[in-house]
Parts: sequence; C-alpha cells; structure tokens
Amino acid sequence: MKWKIKKNVIAKLFHKNINIIEPWGFETADSSAFFSLEEGIGYRYDVIDSQSSGCQNKFSGSQTVKMQEGKWKLNFNDEIIDQSNINRTVKIECLEDSYFMDFVMRFRIKKEFVKYAVINDKKIFHKNSNIYHQYPVDHLYLKGIDGIFNIIIKIKDSIIPDGLSPFMYVRDRGNEWIIHARMLPQVHDKTVIKLCNNWYKTKPIPQFLSKFLLLNSKIKNNLWYRGEFSPFKSKILRFINPAAFPMVKLKKGTKLMWDIDFQIIDKNIKNT
Repeated sequence: MKWKIKKNVIAKLFHKNINIIEPWGFETADSSAFFSLEEGIGYRYDVIDSQSSGCQNKFSGSQTVKMQEGKWKLNFNDEIIDQSNINRTVKIECLEDSYFMDFVMRFRIKKEFVKYAVINDKKIFHKNSNIYHQYPVDHLYLKGIDGIFNIIIKIKDSIIPDGLSPFMYVRDRGNEWIIHARMLPQVHDKTVIKLCNNWYKTKPIPQFLSKFLLLNSKIKNNLWYRGEFSPFKSKILRFINPAAFPMVKLKKGTKLMWDIDFQIIDKNIKNT
C-alpha cells in the first residue's frame, strides 16, 4: 500500500498499484463557516498558522483556525501501519468558546471497486441517491466488486464532549462512496436555517428569522437535516434548498478527537 499526499490530505491510495480513492480529509462547520483540511475547499474561515511534515508512511500536521463563531487548534496524523492498514487521527482543542455543527473524518472510495456497503446490518447498493445512511455505529464494511477485495472502517477511539453524539454514515454520490465518522449536536444551543446552494453559498438566513420559523413544528420537522435524508422533489425548493441544523457551543479548552482504522482485507468478510 502506498499513497500520494496533496493539499494536506491523502489524495490517492494505491492498492495493488491501483488508486482506489478520491481525496480524504477532515471537515467541520459552524453557522456560517465551513472548514476542510483539504486546501481550496471551504469558506469563511482563516488559517492563522499551519505546519505539516511527512514521509513515505506518515503525514502529520497542525493548524490554528479562526471560524466565524470560534477558534481552535487542529492536530492530525495519518499513518500506514502495514500493507493493509491505515490509522488516522484528528483532534481539536477549542482556543475560545466555539459553535460546532459537526466534527467529521471523511473517507471517499471509488464506486468501481465496491459492490455494496454494509452499515448497521443494512446492505446499501449504489444508486447515486446521495442519501445519508447514518447510524450510531462504530464500523462499516465495503464489499468489493470481485468478492475478494473488501474494506473495514472502524472507530478505534474518540473524545466526544457532552452535547455531541457519534455516528457513521455512508452515501452513494456520483462515481464514489462517501463515508463519514461524525459527531453531531444533541444539545441545541442554537438552531439555524441554511440555504444550501451555490448562489447563496450555504449561508444561514438571519438568526431572528430562523428562530421564528423553527418555532413552527411542521416547518422544523420538514427542514431538519432535510437534504441529507430526503432531498426536495420540487425544482424551486431544490434550487433554494433550505435545511435546518442544530449547533452546540463548546467551552474554551474542550477537546474532540477521532482515531479511526481503515483496513483492506483480501478475502471475503463473513456475515456481509
């Protein structure tokens, strides 16, 4: 196994001399800003300082990031353990009180190498649905096309502050499978409605208007994480694409962490 590091992330991963992935990374967001460790992706944040170093089997670094609603320091480490295993860790420490919409470690696998995914004992086939098949689990499987090449992604360890809960999801989009290990707010210190489209650039509407609209239970239920599980059928609503999200406020000094193993198994995985 070997990789190519580009723009701060694992951009290519070669198994038997074939690249099987699209770029991986780390993501998080607040009400307005979206941060991605992959350079050139994201908006409305500033990297105050950045350091990284790497070799053939290890890549690590740190960044201090100012979001619209917080400031934190990020440390990350990716390491090839052996020819079948990669370990990835990402950790944040809040440098001031900060809002979080989520805390995500991202994996992307090319569709052509995967027959189906298995999460929470459910088998998912690729239909380009972009639906988030999300559950409070610590692992998932990807079954290879030939029945021999398989992948397990498993949460090894984590630091999850009060107010957040862990999930994993898989979704089928375009020519790839996207997998996230994801912390989501269970305590809602603020809720926002974002217009998740290119022309509004996924910004929230004014907070007073979000607060007023979400007092209506029908509107709240209809917009809650809307695009992730039930995209709008109406062309007009798809164009506007409103969705409601909770935010949790974490105190200065709070830490969050993912420690995740990615394993390729060149044999059949039982019970999948």
